[in-house]
Amino acid sequence: VVHNIKEEVGFSADAIFDLGLNFLNQISSNAATKPITVAAQKQSEQRNEIFIDVIEKLNVTVERDGEVSRAEIHGSVRLKSFLHGTPDLQIMLNRDLFVGSCPKEYQRKGAIVLDECCFHKCVNRELFSSDRTLHFKPPLGESVIFTYILREKLKNPLPFRMSITKTSDEGLKEVQLIMKLKCNIPPAKRCQSISLVIPFPYDLDTVKSSDRGSVVTTTASKRIIQWQAPFMDGGQERQIKLKIRPLGDWPENPTSNIGPVSLLFECQSYTCSDIHIKKLKVTEQRQNYLPYKWARSVSHGTNYIFRV
Repeated sequence: VVHNIKEEVGFSADAIFDLGLNFLNQISSNAATKPITVAAQKQSEQRNEIFIDVIEKLNVTVERDGEVSRAEIHGSVRLKSFLHGTPDLQIMLNRDLFVGSCPKEYQRKGAIVLDECCFHKCVNRELFSSDRTLHFKPPLGESVIFTYILREKLKNPLPFRMSITKTSDEGLKEVQLIMKLKCNIPPAKRCQSISLVIPFPYDLDTVKSSDRGSVVTTTASKRIIQWQAPFMDGGQERQIKLKIRPLGDWPENPTSNIGPVSLLFECQSYTCSDIHIKKLKVTEQRQNYLPYKWARSVSHGTNYIFRV
């Protein structure tokens, strides 16, 4: 979900805009398809705008008993700038954001404590330490302004939990996998482009799914089953039953060495760290400097593993 903060008549160019205000509208972004290089002589013809993303990639491992043995976030604040002139930009993040450790008074409140972080060379680090604001002159085009790593102590729940049951029937020459996938994000939010990748230890003959609204594909030579669904809403649970027939003779132990199951997804407007853009300020000497500002938060399941 991409948000636009619209300038209204009567606001000064250096006013601070709170992303939680009613100016927040959900729309689709065309930032991915816009050219980065803008010729100086044609800059006035370009739309005066900036796109800011908080992107988190999740590395998670869930053991057979459901215990999470690894939960790690690799996050970044990225921007794509088409701003006219050379304005100053200030991006305020969470006030309870710390690196390494936090004061005792914040520990009970559930502060966000990063294990590591790194800044773009254009960012004023001293000002960030005092007010958790990224102060800089945005370079033209795409830039990674801030990166961070957060291990184990996540402020928000992991987006998905899953239980897996496997059985076999020699008479039917069939292996059955039952996977109960639960989306743990708030009900008003949605995860998209969901995919389960399941390695199978034998060559595949057929795979059937009882789950409606999904697609199952196989690659016999690679012994991989892929289950796909377009989306799941927060709080939704799906029971996925796969009936798998191995190719050729019935193996001695057909359910051994299945998995691990990899989960891929994209979840917008949700981060496990709870890091988000609180306020945004653009300052330029020219009067009536009213750029368009867009911001979004996205979580990606890039290495999200369930052991079978």
